[in-house]
Amino acid sequence: MSILDVLKPPGSRVPVPVGCALEIVDLPAPDQVLIPLEYPGQILFRPLVQAGDEVACNQVIGRSEHGNFIHASISGKVVELKTMWAARSFHVPAVVIEKNDTPPLVGDELLRQCDIDPQSATRVDLLRAAGVVSPWTTPGHNDSEVDIEDYPEIIQIVIKGVNQEPTICSFRLLLRTRTEEVQEALRRLAEIIPQARILLAVSKAEAEWASESFSDLAEVVPLSNDFRGRIERQYVGRLTGIKVPNNASYRSGGVAVISVEQLLDMYDALEGRPCIRKTVTLSSSRDFQPVTVRTVVGTSIGDLLASQNLVVEDGDRVIMGGPMTGTAQFTLETPLSKFQAGVHVLKAKDIVADTNLICVNCGRCTRACPVNLQVHLIGRCVEFDQFDEAQLYHPTACIECGLCAFVCPAHRPLLQMVKMAVNFRG
Repeated sequence: MSILDVLKPPGSRVPVPVGCALEIVDLPAPDQVLIPLEYPGQILFRPLVQAGDEVACNQVIGRSEHGNFIHASISGKVVELKTMWAARSFHVPAVVIEKNDTPPLVGDELLRQCDIDPQSATRVDLLRAAGVVSPWTTPGHNDSEVDIEDYPEIIQIVIKGVNQEPTICSFRLLLRTRTEEVQEALRRLAEIIPQARILLAVSKAEAEWASESFSDLAEVVPLSNDFRGRIERQYVGRLTGIKVPNNASYRSGGVAVISVEQLLDMYDALEGRPCIRKTVTLSSSRDFQPVTVRTVVGTSIGDLLASQNLVVEDGDRVIMGGPMTGTAQFTLETPLSKFQAGVHVLKAKDIVADTNLICVNCGRCTRACPVNLQVHLIGRCVEFDQFDEAQLYHPTACIECGLCAFVCPAHRPLLQMVKMAVNFRG
């Protein structure tokens, strides 16, 4: 790296979205799935099965404190219950199922297994029975599962029709390939929450088409094509005019933020189809056009990559998510859950091998930070175990966009340092 690269404004190095194949490839279910009993934020489902049980596809295998459910994504035999490293690097319980020919549960059986009367089931009952964890209750830094009725009224809903990560295309492709279902889902959403203003955020390239397809059902808002313009915590506040603290749930401010995939999952749930499949974009830092696939929850990263002949070689790093905010994985056995949208292979040639990661005091991280954190000072405090001092610089305000680490010429793991400061607070 030359001195000119160091002096170059941080914004000039922010990535732009990559090209993507304009279709979603349906993959067959694997012979074995590993289903983590986790809701993001280390909130766990209680297992309802044990080793040796025969389960049907769509059968409930876990339940949370507030009555949200998770299902078997294939029919088969429960081989074991074990702990595993989830995609976000937490140790959580999981159910291992080997496939067989047991018929799936369908129709009213889906509700009865959740102790719900099909004749009197409400919309909320249908969503919970189908395993659609309420999008209104997604936690912030202070993780907890909260009952829907304990939150204030929803006054605005933002639907993400474009992914934040530049290597992920799933939301855009779902808008394109399931347009009629999205339209019907928006009508249903307006019936469920008639008082709410509904906004659909799309990429600039899709704005004209999206307006023709959805403008009578939602306010279509184009976002910038670069990564900065897609940072969720930034544009949600700008579009709604409601500033929700970065360490709080949107819902606490009367705002609901869901992806177009969650919207379609809600629609499927109201039609009696449980949430057992996921759309995910596979990408690489070299010689591979991103491909978006749809497969069952519990499919391993290894099976996903093998389906598209994406080979992981010695020294490569596999990231669940994307290069800006994703988490590197310890093993290719890590399964896909309901909450990931991409897998990115960072090739060994693109991994910086520096071992001397000393801050050079250039200030690029702070200039790049969308919320104006003193990132370099937080990093210094964490580096020397001064976690109490780190709190003086408000690490909980971090929106985890990854820009600080991306622009750092010393290649310091700044985002991870800020996360450590958050996790060690108080």
